[in-house]
Amino acid sequence: MTITPTSYAHHCRRAVALSIALLSLVIFSSYAFVQPQHIHPRTLTSSLCMSSTITHQIHQATLANKDGIIDRPTAQQLVTNILCPPNEEQSRTNAGTEAFGQDTHAKVITKDDPRNEYTYGEFPFDSFDLLVDLAAGYLDETTTQEEAGGKRKKMIDVGSGSGRLAFYAGLTRSDWDVTGIEIGHQLHSLAVGSLQRGISEDLFKPIDDKNTSGEEAKISFYNGNVLPGIDPYFQNTLCDNETVQSILSEANLIFAYSTVFETDSLQSFNPELGAMVLSSKWSQTLASTCQNGVVAVTTDRILNPDHGWKLLDRMDVDNPSVWGSVGYISVLQK
Repeated sequence: MTITPTSYAHHCRRAVALSIALLSLVIFSSYAFVQPQHIHPRTLTSSLCMSSTITHQIHQATLANKDGIIDRPTAQQLVTNILCPPNEEQSRTNAGTEAFGQDTHAKVITKDDPRNEYTYGEFPFDSFDLLVDLAAGYLDETTTQEEAGGKRKKMIDVGSGSGRLAFYAGLTRSDWDVTGIEIGHQLHSLAVGSLQRGISEDLFKPIDDKNTSGEEAKISFYNGNVLPGIDPYFQNTLCDNETVQSILSEANLIFAYSTVFETDSLQSFNPELGAMVLSSKWSQTLASTCQNGVVAVTTDRILNPDHGWKLLDRMDVDNPSVWGSVGYISVLQK
């Protein structure tokens, strides 16, 4: 695959737009926690926030509507109005600044600040559908009938935030088990709270021996670090790494809203593929942990082919927060 001068110019313009949008996003995020009238995310009062029982176990439920898939427009309304309502958007944004800790003196956050990886953004549902549907088609092509074996497929949302996309995927794809993995304690706590709200609204039901047969689709959330080693901003997630690696090893499809993820230090842009390249910490870790044939969706950055990721397809999709995104579909070929 080669890149033409036209497409190169297109990607250069997109890179400039992304840089401007990211700078605007992080300045807005910094404003949210440096102003005195706002509550700093570490002071948010919730029984969910820092409890070890919340952060160190898998929280899961099954779909209450096991007899049929909820149509996508209805699912969007349920997630938007009940599970992740607009009046809680500021709480979600504030929770996404947890990595910045007590650094309230920072008036402007530069676009290359490593903590930007942990900030919160909301990816459009329709764009998510386009990319996941495209990826699922390639997954069906790369998975033999023997490999499928009638097992329910597993989708992992890496960096699931408050669970918005994981909820939507679970409601609209009853043939998938969906798991959201989030490193931030406060964002994960919001997801757990929304899951409990969904149970009270009869969208989900808790898993127990009496009410579940084991065949229902599951939606799960786990607070942990996808990457090995000690994270400088969330150090107590290290003890969960084995569990996270186990979850990833069973994935058939991975989604990552990776628009602000760190790029590769040696080659941030691949001119042959015409795309920004994710840091090796992401490309190598996922390659070493995931099973051969897993299909991954990333946004605005590709997984590095040097670690066994083959780029299958790409698609331009709407994403108003950064003036559009490119979704990349890759398959792992070990």
